[in-house]
Amino acid sequence: MPFILNEDAALKSLLSGITVSDGGNPSRPVAVFYGQPDKELRQQSYPYITLDLVGIKEDTTRAHRGYIPISYLPDNGTTLDSNKEYSTGYPIPVDLIYQVSTWARQPRHDRQIIASLLSFGRLPLRFGQLYVPQDNTIRRLDVLGFSKRDSTEQDKRLFSNVFNVRISAEIFENSLDQMYEVLHNPNITFTSQTSTFVP
Repeated sequence: MPFILNEDAALKSLLSGITVSDGGNPSRPVAVFYGQPDKELRQQSYPYITLDLVGIKEDTTRAHRGYIPISYLPDNGTTLDSNKEYSTGYPIPVDLIYQVSTWARQPRHDRQIIASLLSFGRLPLRFGQLYVPQDNTIRRLDVLGFSKRDSTEQDKRLFSNVFNVRISAEIFENSLDQMYEVLHNPNITFTSQTSTFVP
């Protein structure tokens, strides 16, 4: 679904660009991945952030019925001909629920990442927003919660945090009503008067 891909990319962009430091040492970038990366595919280097879409639900508080004019196609951001009028049925409002997890080996890096996410406008506790460049919209972004999940892995401390984030989005009804022609079904035979289903 393109609308999810747009929000995915925008959220990853929002979380990118964080750096941590060890005092006098050069700054170290904090990578961002969709989901926990496979150790076989890359060298696991701390610290990093993972991004997971964990739920989609309808937001009935924003639901409307009727038709609205549009100037772009939200699914792909294409601008329409300005000399023509376009309209569509009100989209179905949904909430996209993400889990943003941070991973670090050093407590100093852990605290720097938390500060970068909460204190510098990336995941504000109030009035958060997410710019989606694909369709030039600004989405509401809410931090639903934060929890510490520090543990020990291979006798080493692993500092981990989980942020639950909600982003407002919409699904257009025509994207849910797609029908495809059945070209062949070997379980159905036709006669001149009736059809028979063979299980």
